Amino acid sequence: MDLRRLRYFVAVAEELHFGRAAERVHVVQSAISQQIKLLEEEFGFPLFERSSNRVTLTVPGEVFLPEARDILRRADVALQRARASAEGTVGRLGIGFVDNVLWSVLPPILRDFRAARPEIELSLRPMARNEQLEALRGGAIDIGIMPSPPPGLGVETALLVGAPLLVAVPEQHALAGHASISLLQLADEPWVVFPLAMRSRILEIVAGSCADAGFAPRIAQEAEQLHTLLALVSAGLGVTLVPDWVANAHPPGVCFAAIEESTPRYELLIGWNAEAANPAIRAFRDIADAGARTPTLSIVREDHAGDVVRFG
Repeated sequence: MDLRRLRYFVAVAEELHFGRAAERVHVVQSAISQQIKLLEEEFGFPLFERSSNRVTLTVPGEVFLPEARDILRRADVALQRARASAEGTVGRLGIGFVDNVLWSVLPPILRDFRAARPEIELSLRPMARNEQLEALRGGAIDIGIMPSPPPGLGVETALLVGAPLLVAVPEQHALAGHASISLLQLADEPWVVFPLAMRSRILEIVAGSCADAGFAPRIAQEAEQLHTLLALVSAGLGVTLVPDWVANAHPPGVCFAAIEESTPRYELLIGWNAEAANPAIRAFRDIADAGARTPTLSIVREDHAGDVVRFG
């Protein structure tokens, strides 16, 4: 069924005049007459009764008119939604993330994205870095928020945010309240860390930084979730290292301090499949990039002179 013919039919049915209908749809009268004739031939019955000075709807034409209007309305809605999808304003976006982004990094980005793209359905999945990479390459998610380094192999990334790690100690600890702590002061302490099998970037930094300081951390407890690690610290079961933005959430029973030694920065990347066609990915990246430039996270960074600068 030709939508153009339906539009011509509705125009004639509402005007009850072929000349006025032709003017309304910006075609010559002979063209609209020909298309109505072809529509009637397609249906096998007349839609109009014609006389030298009058046009009226037949009974089948009266029955078909509201249906034709509804078909055209739904076609217009479908076109609008398809166009909006192509522009990244409607659709679906799957996001995988490591759990530490829930501590002040991800929520404001989601809030801004929801305000800018309310018609896009979000699917959020906490996932380890390797799980995200597999899901991105397989199309199970559209966006990944993961620790560095960049993975390559079909996944493109951009830096979202980065900062040195901080020491987290129980609030009853002798070092609680210190502005900075040397890793050597933690050489005899029990540590709570992510399991080795998770291949956590934080654990890599913990192990490497402690080795540079001349000791191996004594692992007392392991946990797969950051909030669990902080609960173990709060309970006095050990110390650990966490991203700066975690301290901004002020978890109870935990005190934070800068590390006196130079340690690798912990960086979060936003990643996407290089072959992905979902236009909502670009919209999310733009909003995430704008949020990362806005000083709302109170993230510790170093300026060009090597001094520590705290934003927010």
